[in-house]
Amino acid sequence: MSGTMMLQPLEFDVCGPLPRGVTVLEASAGTGKTYTIAALTARYVAEGTPLERLLLVTFTRIATGELRERVRERLVAVERGLGRRLAGAAADGEEDPVVALLAAGDAALARERLARAVAGFDAATIATTHGFCQEVLGGLGIAGDLEPDVAFVEDLSDLVSDVVDDLYVRRFSRGDPPPFARAEAAAIVRAAIENPEATIVSAGGPVAEMRGRLAVKAREELERRKRAMAVMTYDDLVSRLKTTLEGPGGAATAAQLRERFHVVLVDEFQDTDPAQWEIMREAFGSEPDPSQVRALVLIADPKQAIYAFRGADVQAYLQAAELAEQRATLGQNWRSDPALLDGLDAVFRGAALGDPRIVVRPASAAHEGR
Repeated sequence: MSGTMMLQPLEFDVCGPLPRGVTVLEASAGTGKTYTIAALTARYVAEGTPLERLLLVTFTRIATGELRERVRERLVAVERGLGRRLAGAAADGEEDPVVALLAAGDAALARERLARAVAGFDAATIATTHGFCQEVLGGLGIAGDLEPDVAFVEDLSDLVSDVVDDLYVRRFSRGDPPPFARAEAAAIVRAAIENPEATIVSAGGPVAEMRGRLAVKAREELERRKRAMAVMTYDDLVSRLKTTLEGPGGAATAAQLRERFHVVLVDEFQDTDPAQWEIMREAFGSEPDPSQVRALVLIADPKQAIYAFRGADVQAYLQAAELAEQRATLGQNWRSDPALLDGLDAVFRGAALGDPRIVVRPASAAHEGR
């Protein structure tokens, strides 16, 4: 457990002060994550952040399409709601709380900003992490280290198998008896390639050192062949942008990104791997000029982290939660009945799931049930 004290989360109010700096928003299933993202987007736009200065990131292409649709619907709904209020309609109990909040201020200006965002909505940047990385690298030119006409592939297993065969035969074709079988060599290479951020340790004797050299050489050879064939995986996009941000021109690249995107909302952050988090942290998690504080809002349910097999082992979430200047929760469940929530709360309240910093928090029902 880190020695850094994590802030205790408060319940988040979508009509409260807009998040600034790094905010971790913990949200269990059914507590309205997408609703909150869309509402925050409408508020940021209405209160002066142009839509093109917002970046919304989520995990899959399908989720990206759904988020884009929901955000646009919310912008339209709030703009129309303000239009009705400006036309003299009285507020009622069913009114969108964001509309009520904005109507209490300069409603005409807020409506104008929202109408402009709806008209230019096609320019909104709502993307997967990989899509965002590809767009950034493509815009950096040579500095982005992205080959022209590169082809993206989902499965490199055949190429990896060729690398294993070539390295194994090259090493043991001179008559030396191999100290481990080809199957073990394949397992070593797969582990090294599937965990590119892992440090290779080869201490423990000559055979262990040989395994380590194989892992290092396999990584290098696979990268060489991918570049020669002009192919990439989507995870390569993450690795290359991370390398760019950590390199000599990284500070300038981060400054460019902060100038382009003033507000960043990341959905399903619990499934972000350490490399993806490093990109967000380097680009948006710190601001050297206090007068230019930006917002990086990370929406996550660490209890639902399921992608440990691809490096998203919830450590990125915990690191972000320790860095955050604000932590909050969504405390109202819009799907489940009170009796179910009360029962679950009685059994699991305060339970730590895999780490003392990941606990089950209570949620109240938004409806009375049956």
